[in-house]
Amino acid sequence: MILIVCENYRTSKNVALAMGANNETASGIYASNSIAVATIPEKFIRQTPLCEMADGRYPFIPEKFKMSVTDKELERDLKPLFREADEVVFASDGGADAQARFFNICRHFRVGCTTSRMWLTRLCYGAIRGAFHYRESGRHLYRLAQTGLVSKGMDMMFEYNINQALLHVGLPARDLTRQETIALEHIGNMCVVFDAPTSPNHTIRINVNSRESYESQSYWNSEKAANEILSAVKVGDEIPATLTVTETTAYNLRFHTLHTLQMDAFNNLGFTPRKATRVAEKLYSKGLISSPMTSCSHLPEKLRGHLQTVFGETNGYPWGDNEATLNNHAIITLRAGEDGMTASEVQLYNLIFNRMKAVVEQQPTRKIAVKEFTIGNAVFAHEWEVTGEAYDVTDAGTFDTTVKIEDAAAYPCDPATRMSTDLSNVMWSVTAHAEYVDDVMHTNVPFTKSTEDYGSVISSLVKKGLVFIEDNELYLTTEGQEIYDEFSGSEISEVLLTWQFEANDLYEGDQTGRSVIDGFSNSLLCMIEMIDPDTED
Repeated sequence: MILIVCENYRTSKNVALAMGANNETASGIYASNSIAVATIPEKFIRQTPLCEMADGRYPFIPEKFKMSVTDKELERDLKPLFREADEVVFASDGGADAQARFFNICRHFRVGCTTSRMWLTRLCYGAIRGAFHYRESGRHLYRLAQTGLVSKGMDMMFEYNINQALLHVGLPARDLTRQETIALEHIGNMCVVFDAPTSPNHTIRINVNSRESYESQSYWNSEKAANEILSAVKVGDEIPATLTVTETTAYNLRFHTLHTLQMDAFNNLGFTPRKATRVAEKLYSKGLISSPMTSCSHLPEKLRGHLQTVFGETNGYPWGDNEATLNNHAIITLRAGEDGMTASEVQLYNLIFNRMKAVVEQQPTRKIAVKEFTIGNAVFAHEWEVTGEAYDVTDAGTFDTTVKIEDAAAYPCDPATRMSTDLSNVMWSVTAHAEYVDDVMHTNVPFTKSTEDYGSVISSLVKKGLVFIEDNELYLTTEGQEIYDEFSGSEISEVLLTWQFEANDLYEGDQTGRSVIDGFSNSLLCMIEMIDPDTED
């Protein structure tokens, strides 16, 4: 018998139907003569919190981590299935953390038979059957599980010790995770206000041809200097200009990833990143969309037929070597919406579908136009993408033209005193920061969204009262600022990111879990000492 393990009931039901296991023998357990599908929730095995193990000790670095089963009734139902299994298969779209949970389950039930993995990025019948047929086994899955185990151990050590450090310096503990700490410090850095100049700069804006607005690419430190340039501008004058049209195959729009879906949902629907993720996971579990746990913005060639069924020919899309696979690709809808969807599910489903439509309707070659003219030493330029009917009649090249001045004026413009703290910009910035470190330090571990989903991390900071949103802008609360001040100057984010990526190197087989844990423990003790100098090691 082959036993397939899933982590939620809806996924188990979809897998059971696809595999022909139609007999529900217990809640969440399905069986046929040769296949059994069992639901084992994420919290089936509980990792004992360090606060229960430490017995008041601080700092506390455990030698071993303890676990216990939380559902004894489910354990009784599962024991005969594991005992009779000839192979145990893990069916999930989760990453290193999920693989670690499967590893712990197999260790708990003393599995001695073959174990393997089905990558469930889609929950339609054919995809499930295909994932089962091409299920993976081997050393790399063991290393992926070790990555997850080490990452979880680092989480537990950090959360317990940082909580204790904050309490010792007179601040309330907020159960900060490593990712929340990185995001909190990043937001604090972006909110830093620099001294503004005593007088504003000035820019010149010119309207031409009744509808086009141009702003000078230069700035002047006084209104008088700007007006000297402006004196040469006469309303009604026609000024020589150049129009340059270039062609590019670079795509302006791409399919959704989890990161862009969170930003799109916030900007258009008002969903917090955590809500967007939660709704997307519900749509995925219903088989309506592909897995939201992805950072890949392209689709593989094998999904071309699906897109053409929905939208017709898609010859303009780059179906070639775009690094997408059936196990890891952009978020797309898989079938039409169904009755019973909640309002939020309908909104997010339509957002994903409309992005798909916009992507496939792009021209295979985009045309970018830039019109430019000069007044004195000041350059004025306007850029736009050529679309619609103009696309077919506009040729690439550089052309002479003229612009007619309609009006012009000098305006004061204060330089930005801080970086943008718009939620989407912060999400992009902190994710880009993590990805940059990722790129320069190691090969990316597949499916690690639980440690990279900074959108949901920001939602968690808001919920914990450390960050607030006002007019779509993120700011630290008083308590968040106090914690940020304690972290300031310690480069805590760089240290945490470095050790996260050292843990990810386990997937390549370059290190041992023990060496990573020991290294992180030493760095953690240094962090604690900087925050709480009175700490006794």
